[in-house]
Amino acid sequence: MISRIYFIRHGITEGNTRKWFYGKADLPLTEEGKETLRKFRDRGIYPDIPDDADCYTSALSRTDETFQIIYGDRARKTLPLLNEMQFGEYECKTYEELKEYEGFHQWAYDETGDVKLPGGESRNEFAVRVSRGLKELVNLHRMKEWSHRHGGQDAITVMVCHGGVISAIMQELFPEINGSMWDWMPDPGLGYMVEFEGGEPSMYEKITDIKKLGFGFMRLPEKDGEIDLETTKAMVDQFMDKGYTYFDTAYAYNAGKSEEAIKTALVDRYPRDSFQLATKLPAFSASTEEEAKAMFDTSLERTGAGYFDFYLLHNLDDEKLEIFNKFHMWDFLQEKKAEGKIVKAGFSFHGNAEGLAKILDDHPEVDFVQLQINYLDWEDPEVESRKCYEVARQHFKPIIIMEPVKGGNLAGFSGEARDVLEAAAPGASLASWALHYDIGLPGVITILSGMSDMEQLQDNMATFESYKPFTDEEKAALDKAAGILRNLPGIPCTSCRYCVEGCPSSIDIPGMMSCMNQVVRYNNAHGAANSYYWTVMGAGRATDCIQCGKCEEACPQHIKIVDYMTRAADIFDK
Repeated sequence: MISRIYFIRHGITEGNTRKWFYGKADLPLTEEGKETLRKFRDRGIYPDIPDDADCYTSALSRTDETFQIIYGDRARKTLPLLNEMQFGEYECKTYEELKEYEGFHQWAYDETGDVKLPGGESRNEFAVRVSRGLKELVNLHRMKEWSHRHGGQDAITVMVCHGGVISAIMQELFPEINGSMWDWMPDPGLGYMVEFEGGEPSMYEKITDIKKLGFGFMRLPEKDGEIDLETTKAMVDQFMDKGYTYFDTAYAYNAGKSEEAIKTALVDRYPRDSFQLATKLPAFSASTEEEAKAMFDTSLERTGAGYFDFYLLHNLDDEKLEIFNKFHMWDFLQEKKAEGKIVKAGFSFHGNAEGLAKILDDHPEVDFVQLQINYLDWEDPEVESRKCYEVARQHFKPIIIMEPVKGGNLAGFSGEARDVLEAAAPGASLASWALHYDIGLPGVITILSGMSDMEQLQDNMATFESYKPFTDEEKAALDKAAGILRNLPGIPCTSCRYCVEGCPSSIDIPGMMSCMNQVVRYNNAHGAANSYYWTVMGAGRATDCIQCGKCEEACPQHIKIVDYMTRAADIFDK
């Protein structure tokens, strides 16, 4: 049974556009506000709610208009305690109009919260009123929980109110985060989902204007060995037409050609505020701090984006972290945020949960993390997807999911595992099972898929558009298929890295074995070739192996590494 309250801020009013202090004034939505809400609704950012959801607005028309645009003429009640702050004589006036008023600065910079506006409320009075309103709302929600408990139905409540109110509510529900009023303030039309366990808030996620399928520009369609820009443009057009807006690339993808392709296919063809663009900085491939930081400007030039909505330090793990620290890349991110060149800063991570926890403890300023999460890696002792996900949630960091189809490994396997899934859902693609697994995870900004052709794009979008939680039978089928896949014969490399220490050619031998396993276990030569590209970056290639045998002497698993290295050279280095 799920227990959730959705808090949604009303849409844009004249007060928002004119930057008024206003609360009690019963302002309607502007035409821009209505159109923005319709755009958000049609893009699918608002949660579907059951017919028996409890719905509330404050006592002001702008919240009722907002509710009606999102959810239609459903029955709802008002909770007047959750109206916006009362500004008294300062209602509907701007800072410029008020800055010379006697007592205004005393109120504006009041650290006690006790200063009252003429005819209005102090901050403390406002907080107390909102707290009473929140208690009333939560009690009503708990009554719904109790009424549904025996039947197992979800308990869902929707509250459409005001930015200041939602900010105050989130500060009360999650005091451990130490966010300010402005940190918690949602933009008009957006808000938060709060999940409850035993009547207490257990976690939250933002309601944002980003739909949960992201377009990864790493495995783009190709023609004559180059990126097929015309097909890529057509894919971008379909993606945008369906309301999906998140695009992901990286400095190193396709040796820089990916960033150039995103300029041609997206940035040059769509308004900059109509999409979100992410890219990544691989400082570990630079020789100096200056060279690493210069990658940022190169990415800006290649993409022509002007700024990045999401910017990531690329591919952190225990070994690479030292380089990012040495080059002061964490401070660099904050500098670029202050310059307006980055909106949100984070990192992609390929280490274990303990390493992730240390980074997030040391760098609470990051806005998000990008993690490898799929049904096969969820309990994998090497990848630790579940543990990493839980660490990010414990640190209240939103998550971008990468490798939901495990580099294509979960899209094309054959044999018994495939038969199990096809019997459970005839006609459903293997990739749809993998994406379906990730869609239901809370706290996720978007799920990246590296789509290589129009068929994959359409299949992925169809999966997201038709999403419903797995049935018990589907869960059982996926668990069975995952068990079969885990037991497929493959190279038994444990990544202990004993073999690496004595390698005269500096080959990342465990990385090579991982690439070969993609071929041996999943028949995924395309995905393996992409993994190989990253494996040999800054390390030796398979053809560099001199067959000295030192690796085999050091291998506790007695793997015939030299034989596999010869096969890898034949597959990847031709």
